[in-house]
Amino acid sequence: MVNESISMLPRLRAWFGLSQAGLGRCLGLSKAMVSQVERGVRGLPLAASLPQAALTLAQQATPAAPAPELPNAATLREQQHTCQRRAEQLAVELSRMPERATWARRRLAALATLTAVLAPAGATPPAWLSSFEAEARAELERSGSTAQALLQARQAALAAEAAVLEQLLLAQTAAPESGKATAKGTRTKEAPGSNTPLGT
Repeated sequence: MVNESISMLPRLRAWFGLSQAGLGRCLGLSKAMVSQVERGVRGLPLAASLPQAALTLAQQATPAAPAPELPNAATLREQQHTCQRRAEQLAVELSRMPERATWARRRLAALATLTAVLAPAGATPPAWLSSFEAEARAELERSGSTAQALLQARQAALAAEAAVLEQLLLAQTAAPESGKATAKGTRTKEAPGSNTPLGT
């Protein structure tokens, strides 16, 4: 019994994805005791024999690769709509960025002229010129070429995710219809006015 438990408990843990502590909860044992049984230090307590036998029977009756469950259509559809809405929001935001970036670039391009006129020969420029430049640089970080490229990438990723989800939903919808058609096609046809199946 000890040798059997040494090999059986690890197999059960691997089969059902249990840690030693998890298997211990099933068997009514501590993690340390499960470890001792697996190492052959002690035998499996009698009280743990029934749940161990039940788990072993369940393992033998369970296929190695059970059929996967169908994806939750409602969850997929909700995520698809979320992606579509967010992509639309990003498109609106993206459409506004070029105009803001343009006036920011104009400000920066005008700095040389403004400085030459307002602060000639190294004179101290007016205080507003500093904020004029700082606002432009901050806006370029928010709306410039780099920001636009990153937003375009996010928008494309959302659109791609929505498209994949759409394909999954279509495939899931088509699968039951395909099964019905197959079942209908395999039914034995009968000759009109006869109880004898065709092809017999």
